[in-house]
Amino acid sequence: MEEMFGFLKVVINTSTPILFATLGILLMHLSGVLNIGAEGMMLMGAFAGMAGTYLFGNVWYGALFGMAITGLMGLVFAFFTITMKANQTVVGVAFNILSIGLTTTLYRMLFGIGGSTPQLTGFRPAAAGLTLPVYMGIGTVLLLTFFLYKTKPGLKIRAAGENPRAVDSMGLSVPGIRYAGTVAGSMLIGFGGVYLSMGILSFFSEEMVTGRGYIALAAVIFGRYTAVGSLLAVLVFGVGEAFVYRLQAIGSGIPTQFILMIPYVLTVIIVAGFGKKSNEPEALGQPYEKTR
Repeated sequence: MEEMFGFLKVVINTSTPILFATLGILLMHLSGVLNIGAEGMMLMGAFAGMAGTYLFGNVWYGALFGMAITGLMGLVFAFFTITMKANQTVVGVAFNILSIGLTTTLYRMLFGIGGSTPQLTGFRPAAAGLTLPVYMGIGTVLLLTFFLYKTKPGLKIRAAGENPRAVDSMGLSVPGIRYAGTVAGSMLIGFGGVYLSMGILSFFSEEMVTGRGYIALAAVIFGRYTAVGSLLAVLVFGVGEAFVYRLQAIGSGIPTQFILMIPYVLTVIIVAGFGKKSNEPEALGQPYEKTR
């Protein structure tokens, strides 16, 4: 029983960064903005969270700093995709590439080439051996579900992704709604990155996100564009990642390369199997042209 409880703790803990990223992507996609740049936003959040903790001496200040930086990233992302109407896929790829180069450069400027992050105090366990952000993630699922389906602002966000012309006909600003969804979603993605560096590891390393942003994107598809469904999908990926740790710990004899492939193979299978039945918003990825 104790071993099973320990395994569940690993599943929940390793799922938390992906959960926040998934909820951020969900919010952006429901507003009609396609984001495949979550990998880069998570990486930037992980670095900014570590740097903020290092500079301010408090992990919560570091988390706020990380969310502020990724919120600014979201604003830039919105400018290019919503105002300038650039191809959203291309902008997402560019953000991923930019984030890798930027975080690597800034990290080496702070700690030198080959330097290591100083020992930092990350999020500490609160109840049942789990940290407060874990419970915040579950709470965010509930709040986001209520917000999207029980409030007028949530309805406006979903309408902007499903039928932006109808939103415009009511005198509402489609770009304004999408800007709000993009910035808020980016901040959630950033907090997922912060938890990766300061919740699971308590340090930053270059390119440490290793595909979690893409896994979060797959979780949105698998979860059929709902917050609760995305949570269940994230837990499936969490089980895969926990098995990676377990197989490495017991010395299964399976080559390490094959063990590390488990979460990504799950991602490919899920996207291939559920991609066409994902209930994605009708106007997802489509720039809105206001009619006169």
